[in-house]
Formats: sequence, C-alpha cells, structure tokens
Amino acid sequence: MKINKGEVTVQSFHYDVEAPTADTKTDLNINIEHPNLKGEDGQPLNEDEGKILQVVVPFEIHMENAPFKVSGLIGQVVQPVGFHGEIQDLDAKQVQQLSRPVVEYIETLTYQVTSVTLNHGVSLNFTNHAEIKPNEEVEELRAKEAKNQDKK
Repeated sequence: MKINKGEVTVQSFHYDVEAPTADTKTDLNINIEHPNLKGEDGQPLNEDEGKILQVVVPFEIHMENAPFKVSGLIGQVVQPVGFHGEIQDLDAKQVQQLSRPVVEYIETLTYQVTSVTLNHGVSLNFTNHAEIKPNEEVEELRAKEAKNQDKK
C-alpha cells in the first residue's frame, strides 16, 4: 500500500526514573481516526487520492529491570492511496503499516534519551510481528454496523 505521510508529531514524551523492581508495563495503543482537517482556505482537505487518517499512539513503557519508564503521545497524519473505506475496514497488516513510522519514532526517541541519561542506549523492539488489535472505538463501530446490517 502506498501511503502519503505527514510529519511525525510529538505531543508529549516523558522519561522518568523508575525503580527497576517496579511493575513491567508495555502499553502501546494504536488509534486511527478520521480527523476533520481543513486547508488554509478553511475547506476540507482533498481526499481524492485516499482517505486522510490520523495515527495517534499513546504509550507507557517500563521494561523489566529498567531504571526508567517512558510515556507520551505521538502521532502522524497519513493518506493511504486508493483507500476510501471506513477505518474498521483496515486489516491488521494495514494498521501495522500505517502505524509503524510512529512506533519507530518511539523506539528512536527512547534510544536517544537513554543514551544520554544512562550512557548507553536502550532499544525497545516492537517487532513487525506483534499482534495488533483494533481499539475499542473500532470494535464498537463494527458492532453498531453489524446491528444496522441485521435490521435491514
């Protein structure tokens, strides 16, 4: 799938000292939304090439035995060329392809910050084979759509 991509934007990124014995946490939530973006002229952006989507990834990560945790919110506007369907129509592979640049940004920022704070970079590795599930909003939309289809 060809994707037109906007810049990755960091809404927040936090590095905090954490006891190595604290609970391990890997919360990485991939959310895909259809924002109502408008151009400088106040008109909706042209979606002839494909639907414009926003990938938003809130995260909180504390690795086992790590003396730190990271958290934040990072996103990116994307346009999958030729995709005009609904968000819930995206399969797991497409969601992964759309969100991978944002996840890589989280990995890169964490490595860079820990290379300064700990004198060695710590690599997060969210592999391409990780299971990606739709968020609750997408599940709710699918359930509503199924109910509406049953009524017809």
